[in-house]
Amino acid sequence: MLFLAEQHLVAAKLVRINGAARAGADLEKFIKMSNSFVACARLAAKSRGGINLDRFDWKALSPDWSVVDQQIRRLAPPHIDGPPLVPDLR
Repeated sequence: MLFLAEQHLVAAKLVRINGAARAGADLEKFIKMSNSFVACARLAAKSRGGINLDRFDWKALSPDWSVVDQQIRRLAPPHIDGPPLVPDLR
């Protein structure tokens, strides 16, 4: 099952929150794991217009998430395969 960019971003934020109580090398592992989710969010957003991560602070425990949040909000709606939400009444 493929995940949406929004879901990857939430995972990245949760990993950083959970890593906040850690120190040293353990904290670095959580930041790297979070960065992996941010990279996945970028790849997942590619087909919907993409996001630019040039201004994202990859090393910070609490980066400025608004850099990514604003771009995620501007993405085209995702295409989801499935039945229509509104039935065709013709």
